[in-house]
Amino acid sequence: MTLRERTLQLISERGIKKSFIASKLSISNSLFSLFINDKQPLQKPEIMKLEKLIESYK
Repeated sequence: MTLRERTLQLISERGIKKSFIASKLSISNSLFSLFINDKQPLQKPEIMKLEKLIESYK
């Protein structure tokens, strides 16, 4: 399962707002939206933060 898929699963299962995740990653809502819609990849630091965030909800 890709990072994008795991992120979408977290959003749907836990009801977490996309803007909350974007703020935790220190990126704009529009950049996070591009990532979610598979238009633009995240940078390595944001990927690491997102991995940690997903792990904290398991």
